[in-house]
Amino acid sequence: MNDRGGGVVVVIAAMPRELRPIVRALQLRAGSVGGVPAWLGGGVVAVAVGVGPARAGAGSAKVLGALLATRVLVTGVAGAVDPSLGVGAVILPAHVVDVRTGARFAPSTSARRKGVLASVEGVFASPGNPPGALGGSCPLPEGTVAVDMETAAVAAVAERMGLPWDVVRAVSDTAGTLTPQLAGILRPDGRADMRAAARLVLGDPRAARRLARLGRGAARATRAASDVVLRQLEELGLPDPGKG
Repeated sequence: MNDRGGGVVVVIAAMPRELRPIVRALQLRAGSVGGVPAWLGGGVVAVAVGVGPARAGAGSAKVLGALLATRVLVTGVAGAVDPSLGVGAVILPAHVVDVRTGARFAPSTSARRKGVLASVEGVFASPGNPPGALGGSCPLPEGTVAVDMETAAVAAVAERMGLPWDVVRAVSDTAGTLTPQLAGILRPDGRADMRAAARLVLGDPRAARRLARLGRGAARATRAASDVVLRQLEELGLPDPGKG
């Protein structure tokens, strides 16, 4: 199937590392679109818009405003809320909810989907907080299976521009494994602040094991989500060697 109509399919993630398997598999070339880091080729544009809803919304608007896009695919990692989901489990939600506003979005696909992906401002699970609570105070929507920070913002931009969109995420961490201290070492572009990481490990040697575990989980989740995205692109007839 090929519905591009002369445009490109835009694959959006928060962090460059969430796109690496796709970039390598499709041999995309590095560049930028609207000032946003991008990898291009064969009718596919992969972009890293940054971590969090504000950056995701602003970055997506810049990219989609600068391209003739026909479809948007959101990908990357997510944190599990459903205890039955393990690291590497692929999330294909029926709905995405912006926890900040209550706005609800449905992927533009006929594929079988289940549950809610909740997009939040910032997420962590500390030992004292039950699954489904953010910072112990903000309830998640009923049916939430996992959380992320960007999908709702991207979906809002895509729908405002009249573009079909879809989301494929995979579990990188389960409830209670991502502490505020660990989350605090991430920079806005998703890369780790190595000085902050070093301070954390010096203060708590056990943090090194937790960091390594999270790193392995993120790598496994990225591969799992990327495999599904690559299959979806193949179904769309991409990449096209004669384009881009």
